[in-house]
Amino acid sequence: MAQNYIVQLTDDIEGGEADETISFALNGKSYEIDLNAKNAEKLREAFAPFIEKARMAERASSGTRARRSSSAGDRPKTLFSELDAEEKDRFRKWADMPTARRVSDTKVQAWIDAGRP
Repeated sequence: MAQNYIVQLTDDIEGGEADETISFALNGKSYEIDLNAKNAEKLREAFAPFIEKARMAERASSGTRARRSSSAGDRPKTLFSELDAEEKDRFRKWADMPTARRVSDTKVQAWIDAGRP
């Protein structure tokens, strides 16, 4: 039996559809937040003056990082993950999402419905 999984991100600030998940760390704790493009830009602008003056921290060795409980094979496929590299590039340009880590199936479906421009 075939199954389709749809992952829809919700903006953690305003509700509504989110375009991406942003990860950041502060005071030794790591966070992720799902945001629409407008709120993602606000967050980046707010961090910009601090990032400009900061230095990159060394990452912990892979032995000390917590491992995710599921492997990539266990995760449901998304429409974006099914695209080849060239299609992903075209989609990112069309959607103006050059840095998004997670992309909603709704957005990808809109791109597909628009003829994969």
